[in-house]
Amino acid sequence: MPYRRRSLLLVLLAMSLIYFFSYFHRVAVPGQIFDDIQSSMRLSAAAVTALGAIFFYVYAAMQFPMGMAVDRWGGMRMLLAGGLVMCIGSIVFPLSRSVWLLYASRAITAFGASFMYLCLVREIDALFEPRQFPKLLGLVLLIGYSGGVAGTAPFQYFASHAGWRSALLAVGILSLLTLGSVWLLLRGFRHPRPRGRPISLRPVADILLNRRSLPLLVCAAINFPVYFVIQSTLGKKFLQDVAGLSSGWASNLTFVMMLATAILVPLAGFSLHLTGHRRRPFVVLTAALVLAAALLMLAGVRFGWGGWLFLLCYLMLSVSTALTPGVLSAMKELNRPDAVALSIGVYNTLAYVGVAMLANVSGVVLDQYRHRAVVTAAGIVYPPEAYMVIFVMLSALGLVSVASSLLVPETGLREKT
Repeated sequence: MPYRRRSLLLVLLAMSLIYFFSYFHRVAVPGQIFDDIQSSMRLSAAAVTALGAIFFYVYAAMQFPMGMAVDRWGGMRMLLAGGLVMCIGSIVFPLSRSVWLLYASRAITAFGASFMYLCLVREIDALFEPRQFPKLLGLVLLIGYSGGVAGTAPFQYFASHAGWRSALLAVGILSLLTLGSVWLLLRGFRHPRPRGRPISLRPVADILLNRRSLPLLVCAAINFPVYFVIQSTLGKKFLQDVAGLSSGWASNLTFVMMLATAILVPLAGFSLHLTGHRRRPFVVLTAALVLAAALLMLAGVRFGWGGWLFLLCYLMLSVSTALTPGVLSAMKELNRPDAVALSIGVYNTLAYVGVAMLANVSGVVLDQYRHRAVVTAAGIVYPPEAYMVIFVMLSALGLVSVASSLLVPETGLREKT
């Protein structure tokens, strides 16, 4: 590998370390410590799920302005600035003693985390050849999802012994130390400056009104939200309440779910040649897996099937998300070449608005069944009927996604050999 390419790859990997912590914070809270926060702060289910929702509302709201800013000024300095804000929020969160300070610090963490992904997408596009985009995006997502892996069973184990506040404080301090190390590594790097152009809302309008990518945006608002609400908010709680698993075993299954995503996502970037570098099969398969998983979980609750079925469903959702490099390549190629970060930002906006809304609605549904819930020393156990309502909703959304995926055109981009 030429020296210059090795240097660029090192820069990309260093920046991706900050993305690792960004993903950790969105997975670990509240999913892995749902009962702990609910008990210690005496919150309703809706109030706990709001800790996840507020993260995703802020994250989603920042994608439009962040996409325009990154396309205008480049990603490296903005990533470091966002990393600092994220670290401050993540340290304040476990020190918070009021619910409002919890929400505020969670919002600050989300604001900083919103810088990471689009900055990395922009740097991949700026520093490497177009044919490398899916592969390197898969590598970046591997590092990010590894943060999500750390935010499941390993974090749950740490929190069960040290307490959720001490565990999160330790992670916040570690993320700050990592940020400082990355800054020291990158400060001498000569980065190519993007061409200056005024920030305009015209590219946003072009993307939103682009009929070719509109069906893909519908899929974005459904596929990842279904996966991530299970992964980060409801998955562990559901396995405890319905499948009767212990906190540790339930966390292990979400760990396997996140680990599978992390392992498979770089392979998706390298497997495009299996489809002749067509993107559309990835889009359709993603939607089909989401629908199938939602229907199987609904059936599992209805007929009382065991935890192994739910693990299969979790893995199906993992595969659906692991196909992201092919799906995002389609989004990039269906829109303006001078708005790479913004086009992915629009996709992310709808994806994370979907996550936030599903988290909110799920919490409200659980609270509607509070009168039938069982209060134990470990937390509140909600009845299966509550989860059936949620899975009916997810199945209906999955059906819409499948129908939309069939309308996504093929970009036909092929790698040069």
